[in-house]
Amino acid sequence: MSYPAHLASLTRLRFFAALWVVFYHWRAPWDFDVDAVTQLLAMGRFGVDLFFILSGFVLAHVYLVAREEGRFDFARFLVARFARIWPLHIAVILFLILVWVTAATLGVPFDIERFALADLPANILMIHAWGFAPDLSWNGPSWSISAEWFAYLAFPAYLMAARALKHRPCLLLGIAVVLFFALDQVHLRLFAETLPMATERYGVIRIIPEFLIGVGLYRLGQAYALPRVTARYAFIAVLVCYLWAAHTAWDDRAIALLGAPLIFLLAELDRHAGKTRAGAMSYLGDISYSVYMIHVPFFMVSFNLLQDVLGVVDQTISWPILLAMMVVMIGVSAGTYEWVERPARTRLRVWGEAWISRWRGT
Repeated sequence: MSYPAHLASLTRLRFFAALWVVFYHWRAPWDFDVDAVTQLLAMGRFGVDLFFILSGFVLAHVYLVAREEGRFDFARFLVARFARIWPLHIAVILFLILVWVTAATLGVPFDIERFALADLPANILMIHAWGFAPDLSWNGPSWSISAEWFAYLAFPAYLMAARALKHRPCLLLGIAVVLFFALDQVHLRLFAETLPMATERYGVIRIIPEFLIGVGLYRLGQAYALPRVTARYAFIAVLVCYLWAAHTAWDDRAIALLGAPLIFLLAELDRHAGKTRAGAMSYLGDISYSVYMIHVPFFMVSFNLLQDVLGVVDQTISWPILLAMMVVMIGVSAGTYEWVERPARTRLRVWGEAWISRWRGT
């Protein structure tokens, strides 16, 4: 039994991964010291590792068969992926420029280092996590989009590895894990930090092995299908282990790699689920990119508005206000998805297709 065309559980996982990152960034001014009770929110940065592994799995699911059948078109692939991530990325940068100008005009205090003009070209080109803008600036979470763009450009190499080891998925996964630890040692020697700590400063090396793990998991799923009951109970066991690892702050590398079986088992459950109807959770998965991309600018503007203009908060935020901000932010994310992300994606794909056709003379 092959995987269904739409892996609904993985779409829903995207929202929870994005929300986990949101809580990671938003927990600091909360008037309740959640980190004293659990490290679960402090480990929210591992939502990015879920995204990276998930990206490799899903793109292999969409394109690997086409590559094997000679139907894969790299130019059209790049157009589709560029149209998927760049418009909202640029829209957020434009919004931050507006915030910068407005704050400077009104004399509102702001961190000028977060708006470094020298880093703007690298941000616009989505290469800022390749070592071209090593300091946190503009929209911080977008470093992972820069890393994703690198993986898209390198996608033919990933497909080549998947084809070469088509009948040896365990070897492919083994190579990916070895590469993970090899790059971990590189990052440790250069920056005295584990690989899952790589972000705006050479965060690109974090996605290289994790994306390959996702590709390897997909190959494993093509070769071996788990029975429904086995997949269900294995998923529960891995989820409990994953949450406990985050709660107790296990080693970074262990938590990052535990995301791999979680994604694989969710895909196995989708294999047995048959056709599923789109619902609210699927829609939240659809808008997860918007949630991820706007949550830091939204919080920055909202907190300053509540503190400096309305005087509702001081240095901390109560949970009702934090919850209200979360609901509003998700609503704004739905708006950016409907009015920025989707229409811009469609327009760019049309332009890209037309340009490819003219370039090829077809």
